[in-house]
Parts: sequence; structure tokens; C-alpha cells
Amino acid sequence: MNPPPSRGRAPSRFVRGRGRGGGAYRPYFYFRRNGRVIPARGNRQPNQEQPAASDEPSRAPPANQQPRGWSRTASKRGRNTNMDCSFLRPENYAAPEDGLQVQSIAVDNPRAYPGWRLYFLREKYEEGNELARRIMAVEAHYQRNPHNYDFMKIRDQGFFSLPAKTILQDEQLKQVWPGLAEDIREHPLRTLDTLSLAMHTVVVNHLLDCSDSAASSISTPEQYIPPTPRLRKIYVRPWNFLPVDTMEGISHSRVDTLIAIRGTVSGVGEPSYSLTWQAFRCSRCQMEMAMRQRGTFQPRPYTCKRSECVARDGFLPLRNSPYTRLSVRQIIRLEESSLAQVHDFESSLPGEMDVELRHDLVDTLRVGQEVVITGILKLQELGEDASTGDVSNQMQAYLKAVSIRDAAALKREFSERDLEAIAMINGEPNSFKLIVQSIAPEVYGHELPKAACLLSLLGGRGAEAEAINVLLVGDPGIGKTKILQSCAQITERGAHVSGKKGAQSAQHLGVTFAGRNKRVLQAGALMSASGGGHCTLDDVDKLASKQAILLQCLQSGEVNLPLPGAFGSFPTQPSVIACANPQRGQYDEGRYLLQNINITPSLLREFHLVYVLLDKPSERDMSLTAHVRALHAGAKKRARIAARYALKPKMSDSMNEATFNVPAAGTEDDTMKTEDDNDSILQQDYDLDKKLELLPEEGDLDLLPPVLIKKFVAYARQEVNPLLNEEAGNAILRFFLELQGRNGQDEGDSSQIGVGYK
Repeated sequence: MNPPPSRGRAPSRFVRGRGRGGGAYRPYFYFRRNGRVIPARGNRQPNQEQPAASDEPSRAPPANQQPRGWSRTASKRGRNTNMDCSFLRPENYAAPEDGLQVQSIAVDNPRAYPGWRLYFLREKYEEGNELARRIMAVEAHYQRNPHNYDFMKIRDQGFFSLPAKTILQDEQLKQVWPGLAEDIREHPLRTLDTLSLAMHTVVVNHLLDCSDSAASSISTPEQYIPPTPRLRKIYVRPWNFLPVDTMEGISHSRVDTLIAIRGTVSGVGEPSYSLTWQAFRCSRCQMEMAMRQRGTFQPRPYTCKRSECVARDGFLPLRNSPYTRLSVRQIIRLEESSLAQVHDFESSLPGEMDVELRHDLVDTLRVGQEVVITGILKLQELGEDASTGDVSNQMQAYLKAVSIRDAAALKREFSERDLEAIAMINGEPNSFKLIVQSIAPEVYGHELPKAACLLSLLGGRGAEAEAINVLLVGDPGIGKTKILQSCAQITERGAHVSGKKGAQSAQHLGVTFAGRNKRVLQAGALMSASGGGHCTLDDVDKLASKQAILLQCLQSGEVNLPLPGAFGSFPTQPSVIACANPQRGQYDEGRYLLQNINITPSLLREFHLVYVLLDKPSERDMSLTAHVRALHAGAKKRARIAARYALKPKMSDSMNEATFNVPAAGTEDDTMKTEDDNDSILQQDYDLDKKLELLPEEGDLDLLPPVLIKKFVAYARQEVNPLLNEEAGNAILRFFLELQGRNGQDEGDSSQIGVGYK
């Protein structure tokens, strides 16, 4: 019989193979690593002689000698049983900067840098080396620019912002550290620790100077002076050190480097808290040390870090020490928003990436917010595939954030090639007609609804302009969905929801909770398109269960989320482009608009432009047939606009002056704009629908690709701020009054035109 196991002794790392019993043969001494059985003598070669402590020659074991209890047969997993454990040595493999984690440290800070061990755990301070010279140079930069860094605020917050323009233009720092910009991109962890340690030292010296000045100003010696608390770790938040990258351009060679991506926060997880480091003090020699904490088990030191001390117990935990750190962690999901990529939200979706937030960055973002995140690219293992046993494809990239900036205050960057293409589009004699014809070229005609969607995409003046909501109603198969998909492709920031999927799509409209435990706050389509974006809703009449959320969003600009014992409200101000089908399958002209579609009157009143698209037989059917045949035959191709239009600027005869024909102020035509003017604007000799129509004598246009239209719209929204003069405003006012007067005279027409205040 085997003796009973001892109760007072904890199981050791090395296990006797025969003592445990059961299973296949194991070596006499072995240990487990990642589910594998590894012999304790695996590093020893059979034909290698071991040095002896005495003068007697060591005995070489036979070449065919195997460890006790070891079998030559292969294991069940198909691996070689005679394994070599040399791969466990750190010098035999390459690891990232934070791969070799230190389990415990001794707080032996040098006199010049009291916070050295907060930033460099393994490296010792050597006076005069390259690292020490760089730290001193960065300290001098901070002290030369006190107007850019508030030391007291940095002490209270625990972080500081570091713009690239401030530190890279310092000539004295360039002489000591010329490759700072390259080091922060290629070796971000060590570089950021260097910058943080320099700021930590400057803040500590500043606090000492303030305490000395306060002590000298005290008149009575009996007055109590509180001691200066020890400064905790300070984090640096760099920005503008590198351009924004796309997720498709990130490869495995960029791991452990600094990158910047721009996107919309689509999901926010719950913050988690854990004790990562615990500081202890030896009760015998007063030596301070810190140990890394993992999971629920909290290890304690069993030996003192000082070699002269022989203490084995009596280590006091220090809760107020800066080396006792409570780590806060939060995972968010970022959906990419790039001008160089086009997505229709049906066959292709924008790229997504998980971002890890720590320390002061936690709870700084909300769902639907567009941000630019700078961080370090990392890889995490998702686990081994049980079916194939392959681990190579189970690695997921994530971003370890170091700084976050709101994208609303940042402008889009356009290359020289983009600016040349935008100038060529603007130089076209009728650029507005060209862009309208390039929207959904598969749909023949309907230029006026396309123009309305384009004007909604362009928006008003600035990012705080009122949204322009468009509704397309018409017979099925007329091309409403194609127009909406084209608008979703060229919008700068948007989301697409199709009501054909019923309740599944309705859940993606507002803010919901997702995840396995329903603890991940996920942004819907309205939140993703908030802040100057556009939300395209296909078959909005089928979203009957969520029309109340859409109505609330359009009326109040908020989306509410009821919670147990709380109530959440999220600001949303998107522009909505929607379409709806008639209830009876075909639009009945003998019925009112509300009787044809399943939309509430209050929701219909929130749409500024409503177009009814009817499929009537006419002479244009021959042109439609020729258009479809030419489209499938390849006669109409989206060639580059640079092949046709010259680089020199041209005058644009678009909708700016020719449409309204408003004279300039101070001319003789002002006398014609009197109250006795009986000429109605509705009787002018122009028709916008006819003007945008593609005539046969004009030939085929070189249609613009969606990527170029997207960049043109983004540039126009960012750089162009149109203004209406007084004459144009009076013309629009008279047009509105004439519409109201005409609707009041027609007794059979019950349509209402509201002012649309918000």
C-alpha cells in the first residue's frame, strides 16, 4: 500500500511519477507546462559528462540509459517523448519588451531618481550611460518649458499629454536624443518609460522646492507641516507622433510598435479591477519590496531581498505605498472609419479591433464617439483549436491604448492626389450633375431624389448644422435600396439597417447590451451615425417595433436606455435617409401618403424631404432598356476622372447661381424684388429634374468611383462653409409661403408643410 499523503505539506512543482500512479509511464521526476509532461532531466544530454565536486573523475552514463520509468514509445499526442527542455531558457527565444515579467523587485531606487523602480523593473541605474543621459536631457526640456507642463496638475492627475510638436522641435534635446521619433514608434514601452521617469523626477523636485518655501514662510515653529506624500507612477500620453493607419495596412511586423487608428466606438465593456503589485516591508531591516499579484491568490515574500538580511517572515504589507498598484482595465471595440475604404454594410463591413484601456483612460469614452487612439499593437492567444489542434490561426490582434483624442476636433488629412482629383471634379462645368449621375448608376432616372440625398450628405454649415432627413416612397423594384446602399458607401460616417430582417435588424437600431453576460454596451445604428453622420434605413415601415426609438431620436436628439434603478440618456443627432414600400405592394395614387405606408404621422413629419417614386409606363422605358443593356455590356465604365478633365481650374455652372438666379446686392434688379411683384418663383423657366437628366446628345459620362465621391463629400463638409445672402433667403421664404398658400387653396389636398423647428 502507498502511504497516505501528508496534509501539512503543499504539493511541490516536481512530482514523482510512480507516486501518483495511473496513466502511462512517466519519468521519475517531471513537471507539467501548458498541459505537457516534461522530464526534469530533459536538458541533460546522454553523452555529456557532468563536472564533479571532488577530485574523482565523474562517471559518464551509458548512451542508451533512460530515466527511470521512461518509455521509448510516443505519447498519445504524437510528440516525441525524449524532449529537450532547452527552449525554456530565456536566451534561446526572442520575447517582447514586456514578455519577461518580473515576479518581485527590491525598492532600491538611486538617489537621483526616487521613482526608478516604478518604470524600470529589471534594469539597474548606471550613471553616465546612454539611458541616464537621455533622462537628464528630457528633464531639462521639461524645465525649460514650464508653460507647457503644469507640474501640480500632473501630480494630481497622474498623467500628462505630450504633443509631438513640443518635444521634437527642441534643438538641445535633438543633440542628445536624435532618434526620439523613431524610438517612440519602434520601441514604445522603453521610450515612454524614459519620458515618464523624467517627468516623475521633475515633479518630485518641484514638490520639494514648494515644501521648502512653505516651511521657510512659517513664522511659528509650533505650526504643523504635513509630510509630502510619495508620488505615484505618472503616465505619458503622446499624440501626433505618427499618421493614422488603416486596419488593412497593419501586418504582423507591426507587433510591439506604436500605431494610430481612427474609428467609432461600437462597444464598451465593463471595467475590471485587480491588484497587480503589493508592497511589503521587512520588519528586521526595513527593506521595501514589491511582489506581482495574480488572480485571487496573493503571494507573500518568504525571503528578504537584501542579501545581508536572513528574515523569513514578518513582512508587513504597505497599502499606501506607490508600489502597491490597483490596475483598472476595460475593453472596448473600435469600428474603423476611413475615407480610403468603401463598405455597403451588406456584403462587406468595416474593420473592427479590440482596444485595452488602463488607468486614467478607463471610462473616458462612450458608444458612438469617434476617436483617434494611439497604442501598442499586441497579440493575444485565443486558445487551441480542439478539432485541428492548430494554434497558429488562433491569435487575435488588439491595441493597448496609450492616448485617446476626440476626432471631432481633428481634421481629415488628404493627400496631394486626393486634392488634385477634388480640384478636377470642381472644375467640371456641371459638377453637381456629374456627382448626381455617379450615385447609384444602376438606377436609371430619379435624378431629383438622388440630388436630395447628395445634399443631405453634404449637410449644412459646420458640424453642428441641422440634419436633413430624406424619405423615399415608391413601388418595389424601382431602385430605392440601391440609392440607399450608394449613400451608405459615400457617407463619411454612417450605418445601414435593413428592415427586411425584421426584429433582428430592429434590435440594432438603438443602444443594447450584448456579450455572454449582457455586460457589453453596444452602439446601434443611430449612435454610430451620431455627430454629423448618416443612418440609412431600408424598409423603415417594417421597423414598427422600433419606430418609437427613431421618433425620439429625431425629435429630441437623444436615445434613452432604461436600467434597473437608473436611466441612461445618450446624445444622438444623425441624418436619416430612409425608404418605405406601399402596404398593398404598389403605390395607390387614390389614397393619401399615410394610407399607403405603415409610418406614424409624427414620424413622417420629421422627414424634411419626401419623394414618391412611381413605376409608370412612359417613353423613357426605351431609354431604360438601352441603359441596362449598355451597363451590362460594359459601355459605361467608371474611368478615372483625371483622364478627361484638365488640371487647370474651370468655372462651375452648377447649382450655385444658375439655379436660383439671385442677383447680387446693390444692383438695379433689386427694384424688381418688391411686394407688388406678381411673378412667382414656381413659374421660372427652369426645371431641376430636367437639368440633371442625362441627355442622349451629351453621350456617356465618366462616372466617379464611390471612393472619390466619399473624399469629395468629406472635403466639402470640412473645408466649405456656404452662406446664404439676404436675397437668397428672401427667395426661399417666398417659395415657402407660396407652397403654403397653394396647399390652403386646394381643399382636397390634406398635405401639411411645417416649419420644422427643433
